[in-house]
Amino acid sequence: FPKEGVSYVTEPVAILSTAKNTDAAQRFVDFVLSQKGQDLVLEMGYIPARNDMGVPAGFPARADIKLMDFDPAVALQNAEANKAKFAEIFGAN
Repeated sequence: FPKEGVSYVTEPVAILSTAKNTDAAQRFVDFVLSQKGQDLVLEMGYIPARNDMGVPAGFPARADIKLMDFDPAVALQNAEANKAKFAEIFGAN
């Protein structure tokens, strides 16, 4: 893990406002956040969202993982410039 820190969420889950089947989407989100879903997340090598669970083998303890500072207002203000820079670096269209 970088000493500078890591982002808060690396594997987000959400229901888009344009979702065509919100009932199924809600069931999926409910599953992902359930104990069974979080067990699967852990098994796949990700840190579960639930604080009452451990971390994958080889990961530092939760308390030892530094999270990067995040200011949502600044992120929103810089969103377009950040997307352009990402596209420049990684060649995204």
